[in-house]
Amino acid sequence: MLKRVLVAIDGSDYSWRALEYACSLVKLSGGSLVIMTVAPKNSPVPVLFADGDCLTTHIGDEVLDSARSVMRGQGIDCSYILERGGKVAEHILRAEKSENCDAIVLGSRGFGTLEGLLKNSVSQVVLEHADIPVIIVK
Repeated sequence: MLKRVLVAIDGSDYSWRALEYACSLVKLSGGSLVIMTVAPKNSPVPVLFADGDCLTTHIGDEVLDSARSVMRGQGIDCSYILERGGKVAEHILRAEKSENCDAIVLGSRGFGTLEGLLKNSVSQVVLEHADIPVIIVK
C-alpha cells in the first residue's frame, strides 16, 4: 500500500497531470504526498518577514504556491520541498530516500525511447536508479 508518494513538479502540463494522478493514488490508499520542485540555482530565495525577523521559507516559490492552491481542500496530507540547482533527478532520488517514500510519480515530456536516452531525461534517470516503483504519467 502506498503511504507516502513523492511527486516532482516543474509547472509543465505533464507535471500537473502527475500531481493529479498522485492525488488519486493517495486518496485510494489514505497516504500522503511529498510535492517537490527544483528551482534554478540562481533563482531568488523567498523570504518571509515576521516581527522583524527574517526567515527563509519554501512557500514563496511560484510552482509550489500553485501546487498549494491545487491541493487546498483536497483533504490530503502534503509536505513541500524546494531544492535549488543541480541535477533534478539526483534531488528526486535523494528526497525519495530522506522522505521514506513508497513510490515516485513523474510527468513525462513525451520523448520517445531513443530521444529520451539521448537527452538523459529526468524520468529515465529516476526510473533506472530508484529503489521504489516509479510511475510516469503522460
